Amino acid sequence: MRYTQLLLGSAASVLAYPVAYYIGSQRDRLKYLGIALSEPTKTQLAGYFRQADLDRTRVVESDPLPIPAPPFRRTARRLGLDFPELSQVAAITLDSVIASRGPLGSSLLFHELVHVVQFRLLGVKTFARLYTRGFLDTRSYDGIPLERCACELEHRFTNDPRPFDVEAEVAAWMERNRF
Repeated sequence: MRYTQLLLGSAASVLAYPVAYYIGSQRDRLKYLGIALSEPTKTQLAGYFRQADLDRTRVVESDPLPIPAPPFRRTARRLGLDFPELSQVAAITLDSVIASRGPLGSSLLFHELVHVVQFRLLGVKTFARLYTRGFLDTRSYDGIPLERCACELEHRFTNDPRPFDVEAEVAAWMERNRF
């Protein structure tokens, strides 16, 4: 068991470099094509997110998604990992750029903005390492702790009208080593 954990940790560290490179290069390519969140949207989400996060986020809508499939996708599938096809993904966050297949509903936008906060607090390299490690540990996209965090906060947003501080919630996950 300990050997397996060490092996997965090493693999995640090695794979994090191409993942971080992919995220950064796609972010840099798309950020000038993206549009800012509308003022009404920023106002609606101001009780949850820092203004700076809402201001720096850009959204690119395109169907199909305007990004190439990650080069490591085939390897992940060969290893038997549940790696989603881009054609099945509604949206993806690349640091502060959200690429979406169509208009973002409030729940999906909220979910993706949680990732914007995670990226800011962790940095692209650490986010990539933790995302990769979570994927290798759970062998499933749905099991990745960074995704579980975003889903839990999205569920709270959808089902409880009281605003909460997303940054504080993400920071609490970090402090408890839940990622």
